[in-house]
Amino acid sequence: MTILLIVISRISLILVVQQIYILQGTPLNVASQNAQVFVSESSEGQAIASALDLLLILLLVLFLVTRIEKREFHLTDLGLNIQRNTLPFFGLGVIIGCALFFGATLVGVFLGTIELPVNPDFSQWPALTTLIASITFYVLNSFWQEILFRGYLQTQAVNRFGQYTGIILVTVIFVIFHGLVQTLTLSGILTGFLLFSFIGFLYDKIKSLYLVGTIHAVLNFLPALFDTWWQGLEASIIYGIALLLLILVIYKQIRESKEI
Repeated sequence: MTILLIVISRISLILVVQQIYILQGTPLNVASQNAQVFVSESSEGQAIASALDLLLILLLVLFLVTRIEKREFHLTDLGLNIQRNTLPFFGLGVIIGCALFFGATLVGVFLGTIELPVNPDFSQWPALTTLIASITFYVLNSFWQEILFRGYLQTQAVNRFGQYTGIILVTVIFVIFHGLVQTLTLSGILTGFLLFSFIGFLYDKIKSLYLVGTIHAVLNFLPALFDTWWQGLEASIIYGIALLLLILVIYKQIRESKEI
């Protein structure tokens, strides 16, 4: 269903952009090609496409809640309570995302898989507008995924199967989803499993989609900014450590609550 919605949003956007080119006097075949390039390769087109994805996912969740489950829809059920320390969660998400990225970078330097210096590459965005559009794309793309998989599916799975089983189940589904839209190596699957398990447990603990959505967005944007992409041991080590520490914190709090 999710992939179908993405396909629908892409085709719809391409047809709209194609029509705009035609109205400007561009021949049909050229307009069709230009529209596909705009949507799939330009920062502006990707940002618009992600906005459509976000809208369609929200409508899908709204339909599932109100028509299938027959209950009222509340944004707070998806971790989108705008009155609950929203800005601090955005800030914390940036900090955690940066810590994970640069931590993995340092591990890569230690292992010899990454060479210093690691500098940001702004040349890929020739104008400020393209940089803003690119950031918008990464943010919206991350948030619609977190809304669907963490805010809705994980909440349902945890309620039905319990905390650990529900989180791991949705994490596996999320990794499979990524494997359908991009090629993943075995190390990439492990990296994704560790990262999204960490994000899943963090969301279950904090119940803020702003936090996990921002972490996801930062970890998507920084590799593009620094032109550093990995699916290897360096990221797996850092994500594994983060997951282990989080589980230990959760376990400690559970024990303390039982002792009271």
